Amino acid sequence: MLVLWLELTPTVLEGHPRSEKAQARKKWLGKFLPIIVSLGILLPTMHQSSLGAMMIIAGYKISPLWQSHLLPMLFLVSAITMGYGVVIFESILSSVAFKRPFETRLIAKIGKIMAWLIGVFLVLRFGDLIIRGELGLAVKGNLDGLMFIIENFCFVAALVIMAGPAVRGNLRWQFVGAVLMLLAGALYRFNTYLIGFHPGAGWHYFPALPEILITVGIIAIELMAYLYFVKRYPVLPKAEHA
Repeated sequence: MLVLWLELTPTVLEGHPRSEKAQARKKWLGKFLPIIVSLGILLPTMHQSSLGAMMIIAGYKISPLWQSHLLPMLFLVSAITMGYGVVIFESILSSVAFKRPFETRLIAKIGKIMAWLIGVFLVLRFGDLIIRGELGLAVKGNLDGLMFIIENFCFVAALVIMAGPAVRGNLRWQFVGAVLMLLAGALYRFNTYLIGFHPGAGWHYFPALPEILITVGIIAIELMAYLYFVKRYPVLPKAEHA
């Protein structure tokens, strides 16, 4: 979080053009920006792959539909793909909220990259299941199988939408594809950590109401912070109206 704040600092300082101190600090910080950006890439990469690696420790307690030595790679690839989905989602919503022109052509290019990444993820995911002989568990008719099907339906649907140039160029479908990708990535993590996790007879876990409320509260604070910064500082590029 500290690195992310440091990445945002030049934009905040740019919002004070008349302050000599602010501009001097911005110039000084600019010297270290390549290092800060590099850390901003490295740390989330380690974080996402570690989230997957942590569940390998659970061993047989994780359903074979999600338990795999490829978990670090799968978590990382899906996180990167979700990043593109977030960019599309945020771009469209901010354009609607702040009455900015839609970045349809740019989003289409981002969607193409997202489609390739989804393809890589699905090849790794299903290739691993086929090699291990566990794909049949998806049609067992239990909750694990149902959630697996829903999760991968979202991945495939997002891929189909973003793979076709005509569909990918449509603003409405861009938004639908981004939402499906975010839902797919979220379900993949939800299924790995909760649905597919079977700690043993007499043991179970699901977030308690206070935990859910804390999570919702954190998201609400993040949204409020986003609204403040994009209105107060030049975070979004200047809109150019025809």
